[in-house]
Amino acid sequence: MSTYEYAQINESPTIKLKAASALTAPKALALALGASGVALPSAGAACVGIALISNPDSVASGGDVDIQIKDIGLWEASAAITAGALLATTAAGKAVTADEGDHIIARALEAATAAGDLIKVQIVNAGATVPAS
Repeated sequence: MSTYEYAQINESPTIKLKAASALTAPKALALALGASGVALPSAGAACVGIALISNPDSVASGGDVDIQIKDIGLWEASAAITAGALLATTAAGKAVTADEGDHIIARALEAATAAGDLIKVQIVNAGATVPAS
């Protein structure tokens, strides 16, 4: 095991960030990080991670939001999704199969049969977009 002296290494898969504005029902939604804090993203945008289902039903502007930034977690689907699909976000922060030009946030580890399903995903935040076919 390595020893890191004077390093600021955080091995936790979750972080706490401030809400840029009030969030209603943020649980299991992808959130984008801006200068003022986290907020719902634009469709296909890069996101910092997915809000934990343990968050409260509403978060006031400036309130704390617990966000998973890596590893395996739950994400709310916007529609049917195939297991193994690369995922992007909708403007509502829900998972959707990534399309050309979308930022890949995660990979579906199980299928969603309908909108509203919570599915296990592997957060990869690939920093890449789906290539043209």
